Amino acid sequence: MTPEEQAWDLFNELNDYWAEIVEGRNSQEEVDLIKNMACRQDLVLDLCCGTGRHSILLSSQGRNIVGLDVSINLLKKAKLGMSENDTKFPLIRGDMRVLPFKSKVFSAVINMFTSFGYLPSEEEDMNCIKEIARILRRSGNLLLDVVNKDHLVNTFRKRDWGEFQSFYLLEERNLDVEAQMLRSLWIILDKRGRKIGTFNHNLRLYSLSSLKTMLGKAGLRILDVLGGYEMQPFDQNSSRMIIVAGKEQYIRRE
Repeated sequence: MTPEEQAWDLFNELNDYWAEIVEGRNSQEEVDLIKNMACRQDLVLDLCCGTGRHSILLSSQGRNIVGLDVSINLLKKAKLGMSENDTKFPLIRGDMRVLPFKSKVFSAVINMFTSFGYLPSEEEDMNCIKEIARILRRSGNLLLDVVNKDHLVNTFRKRDWGEFQSFYLLEERNLDVEAQMLRSLWIILDKRGRKIGTFNHNLRLYSLSSLKTMLGKAGLRILDVLGGYEMQPFDQNSSRMIIVAGKEQYIRRE
């Protein structure tokens, strides 16, 4: 399996486990932030939409949404979720490095809950940012929600665990500071403690300055940075790094 296939196949294989993990999150709180920071009535792309938990709520609340993800299994869950919530919007299976859209189509692109950093190289992450800039309208915004690298490094634990409705998740982590990678082994146990699955979870970590440079190369400028979904100010102790960026040449200068 190629590195690309390994990165893409992770969430496809996690499937029901991933659906349970995100089911426990406060999706409405995250959607409220999306609406406040980036989501107007025009066309919005939910990039790496997964189970559609943001897209479904946004669509139900009158937003014009398109969802894109590489995982067939998660897109199936998104389609089921649309039916259960009596809403409908386009769901597309696609590659975030080569987005299947014309230029200057979307008023906003949202990329939530650390869906950025799984590609095999930083160059491919850069390709993704360039593609986002290409499809954004001249006044469009990107909302990029990732883990705050500084907080993760400062609070790093080699082992952690979480309990979900039907399983336990154990994590064995290795922080490669030189490569700026968090390499983890996710071990899934049933409620009786029996191992039922293992998954390699590798995430490239970015600092705010690194993302600022990458966004700038694509013609995007940071407009705001938040430290959480309740719109907390960002600092090195924030658990999240939520960036709002816009096309640089169209930002009003003082």
